[in-house]
Amino acid sequence: MPGDDPYPGHRFEVDIGTETRLGFTAVRGLSVRVEVAPDETESAPGDTDDSPWWDFGDWFDQYRESLPATERRRTQSPNLHLRRGVGDDTTLWDWVQEWVAGTAKPRTVHVLLCDGAGRPVRGWRCLSATPVEWTGPELVADRSGVATEELELAHEGLEAVSDLSAWVEEGEDQE
Repeated sequence: MPGDDPYPGHRFEVDIGTETRLGFTAVRGLSVRVEVAPDETESAPGDTDDSPWWDFGDWFDQYRESLPATERRRTQSPNLHLRRGVGDDTTLWDWVQEWVAGTAKPRTVHVLLCDGAGRPVRGWRCLSATPVEWTGPELVADRSGVATEELELAHEGLEAVSDLSAWVEEGEDQE
């Protein structure tokens, strides 16, 4: 039955807000963690009062009898890490330099998982992404390998994208 097999994890593209899909060798940080604010009657195990938010898994282990109200829940996502081979394209470096100079605005970054034919089938959107670190290649004379660069992005949240029609090439069928 179509759609029963998982998609390969090595076919993906990233749009860093330039409307051009870039190839990367790795993407890390597609993660959402639920946190909960305790009410005045609860105390976290080992609570030091340095953070008013608890990991939801820890909270759930202690207070299984009732779920926290929606206003006491929030999500946190780690920074997004994008790694690719160094080539002639300077898009990542240019974005970092624009950010340092104060001329860049936060961008919406899309990560697109592709099927075997290279068509986007699943997607995630990182809202208001901003560069926080660029790491260049490790250059070692006695070892072969590909020179890579990595861009770390902070963002204001991760969303799943269900309508991928904007990324389907004209004439392609999206099934």
